[in-house]
Formats: sequence, structure tokens, C-alpha cells
Amino acid sequence: MVDRGRGIGVLPRQSGPLCPDCPATLGGVLSGIVQTSSGCLLRCVSIPAHGVLPVRWGRNPEFALVRRGIVVRQRVDASGGATAVDAVGPGGLLPLRDPGERGASTYAVADALLCVCTARTLNAALESSTGVARDVIRLQALALDRVERIADARGRKTAAGRVAALLGALSDTLSPHRQLDVVPAGLRQRDLGALLALRHESVCRELGRLERSGTTTRVAEGIRIVDRARLEAIA
Repeated sequence: MVDRGRGIGVLPRQSGPLCPDCPATLGGVLSGIVQTSSGCLLRCVSIPAHGVLPVRWGRNPEFALVRRGIVVRQRVDASGGATAVDAVGPGGLLPLRDPGERGASTYAVADALLCVCTARTLNAALESSTGVARDVIRLQALALDRVERIADARGRKTAAGRVAALLGALSDTLSPHRQLDVVPAGLRQRDLGALLALRHESVCRELGRLERSGTTTRVAEGIRIVDRARLEAIA
């Protein structure tokens, strides 16, 4: 199924071998959902760059694992103002809400692929496998740590401190179980600014200062952290 208005595609379930970049198997989690006699029970949903969720992937979505790309979660107030609260990269758990719920919005910063688990699938797996419950709790704990790190960065007193703390947080938490040396280029200055409640011009200025000081450097893949100790020392 394809959402013609947004270019969002829903891929059929996998009945054969697991996908080589399966976020569940790479993270060593949810074998009771992705390795069943019926194949993988997750539904793959493709989101184009800057495409907005929720999408029509089915009823009662519970969560998704990001398979490719990066998505940003927002809270939206009654006037339509959005506050970015989370950024989720490959392998990360993305909480999902019913498409009709107001106050939440998620968009892809670049082309993304999600593996969606519905409430029905999760409940059935929980009844048959205690390991699934342990894995979900583990993934939720990692997601909470990521959100807390981003909130801590947003609460720093100076723009320099906010940008430095966010780069460190994204390096540590964007993709679970591994520390990134490069914050991906897909995250634009506007996206970083939204996560920090800063104008993108302020983010641009602070990133320039970090680069001139030798703390970071720009590479084709994104922003490389050169001196982690110096980055963490910025208040």
C-alpha cells in the first residue's frame, strides 16, 4: 500500500530470510517477533525525507524500530507550535500513538524505513515469550535515556553549552549500543535548533566556533567529534 499524498509506502511482511539490516537482530532483541514460523511480524513503512507521521500503516501501532534514516519526534500545541523532543536513529525504538491522537507529530529528516509493531502483535508475542517483555523494557530504557540526554542539552544555560551537549548526546544515543564519531549530515542545523529551542542561525554560529577550535570538523558524512573531552567541558 502507498499513501499517494505523501509518498509513504507500506511493505509486506517478510516470510523468507531476515533482512540483512534488521534492527532487531542487529540489536539482539525481539526474536520472538521477527523470527517466527510465519516470518517477521513487523510491518515495514517507508517515509520520504521530511515526510510526517502518523501514517496509515494499520490500527493501534505500538512502537517502531528505525531500520534506516533518522526521525524526529515533536509535541504540538493548540496553536500549531511544535517542540522537538527526540531524535531516533537506526536501531532505536520510536513510540507510536494512534493516528487520531492530537499533540504528537514525527517527521523523517531524510528517507527513512521503520519496522512497525502493532499492539495486537506485541500482546501475542508477550503471551508466548518472556524474552520479548525483557527486550521491550530494554529498548524503552534506552529511548528514555536518549530523551533525557536531549532534554539536558536543551536546558543548558548557554547556546554553546546546548550545542555541545546535544552533539555528545546524539553521538551516544542516536543509534543504540554504539557510540558514533560522526553526527549524521541528515540532521540539518534547523533540526538541531528545533531539538535545542534555538534559532538555526545560533546553531550555525556555535558549530563554526567548535570547528575553529578543533573540537569538531565537518566531513561528508556529517559533524565529526575530534576532541570529546573539550566538547564535554563546554558549559
